[in-house]
Amino acid sequence: MVSSAPFPLIRPLAIPVEHGAWSFLLEPIALGLIVAPSGDGVLIAIGTTALMLLRQPLKLMLRDWSRQRYPRTAVCEALVATYALAAAITFGAAFGPALLPLLIAIPFAVTQFVFDYRNQNRQLIPELCGAVAAAPVVASIAIAGGSPLAVSLAILVLARSIPAVLYVRAVLRGEPGVPMQIAHVLAIAIAAFISWTATAAMVLLLIRAIVPMRNVRAQKVGVREIVFGAVFVVLGAIGYRL
Repeated sequence: MVSSAPFPLIRPLAIPVEHGAWSFLLEPIALGLIVAPSGDGVLIAIGTTALMLLRQPLKLMLRDWSRQRYPRTAVCEALVATYALAAAITFGAAFGPALLPLLIAIPFAVTQFVFDYRNQNRQLIPELCGAVAAAPVVASIAIAGGSPLAVSLAILVLARSIPAVLYVRAVLRGEPGVPMQIAHVLAIAIAAFISWTATAAMVLLLIRAIVPMRNVRAQKVGVREIVFGAVFVVLGAIGYRL
């Protein structure tokens, strides 16, 4: 049975609106391509972006299949096929050892998707899984670019993303701030073994975590995190380039 509802807008089906999700993906992509640029690295970046875009229409398509078909269902099916094909082509073109780190991301990405499908994506576990799943992307791009810094880059990305998850939850949900601040201090300690510019980036992130924010909208917090993420990428990349 097909619903007689109006034809849906494509953008909400095709592009996720979560600012945090985009930040977690684009930061390791940008950092990896700046530190170790390569054609295969670009292909890996395109492929992982396609997989991220795949999540939203796939979730809606599976939900519709378990209920009934709606006008959006066919659109979601087309989007799933398009994104999956884009990922298959780009990963196929970049096939090699550089893709191995992405295998580490699979269980975390699948766990996040299962929670998302159940409308439980705002819990701590799926948010942390999303942050962890993005870290192997920078390692893959680094390997594709012939860089020996894959592990170091992935660790740096985790030191940025995990405290960020705790910070956003503390600001928007009023969760305890002490674990979040401890995570930021640990991130500074980790960055100190990498470069002074990465350490400076982590110090800035700690400062923004200490300064109180009240009665702020999620969108504003997301946009601020994108800005701080860009600062992290620039300073982190400079440290590897020095």
